[in-house]
Amino acid sequence: MGLFFPYYYPPAYWPVYYVTPNYQSHAFDNRHYPEVNTELLIKSAEQMKVLLKEADVLMDHIKSSTELASELMSAAQQSNKSKLIQLLKSSGIESKMDVSYTPDGLNIMLYTSVGDLDCGHLKISIRWR
Repeated sequence: MGLFFPYYYPPAYWPVYYVTPNYQSHAFDNRHYPEVNTELLIKSAEQMKVLLKEADVLMDHIKSSTELASELMSAAQQSNKSKLIQLLKSSGIESKMDVSYTPDGLNIMLYTSVGDLDCGHLKISIRWR
């Protein structure tokens, strides 16, 4: 037998009427955007193509030699960042580069710029475990 509460009244439910909001179509017409200039975007895309080509050269360089792969892994395990960058630059790439490593692999970040403006990054992650 369930509990009986003699003075319990269920809540009254009143119908809820939904009113659609009345957005005025001209309310958003007052936004002003700057003039479109595609010059930097196009230059960034050109520089990114250079980074992609250099990444391809770098990957071909790594896969071509088990000795190089072994040296890369040893340098990473010894936390010898300068040696790692030297080994990677021996592939002939000229882009600015940063390297980080984990016990599982190698992260290579290639950078490009247009003038003094940094305009593109390409991150390459390679696993060895």
